[in-house]
Amino acid sequence: MSKTEILEELPRLTPAEREEISQRLAELDEAGADQTALARAEDLAGGLVQPKTQAEVFRNARAALG
Repeated sequence: MSKTEILEELPRLTPAEREEISQRLAELDEAGADQTALARAEDLAGGLVQPKTQAEVFRNARAALG
């Protein structure tokens, strides 16, 4: 099924079916975030990247929040 077909089908789903899909997407997002965090931790431990300072983290967070 193509992305277009999936998007066209969404309005035809029941609220329960849409909730099930929403939950599954959230699970996939969480799993992807976990994999990304693990990869970054391995890069940091291996010295491939430098750790960010607290100031950098907060500056980036403020910028992201607008």
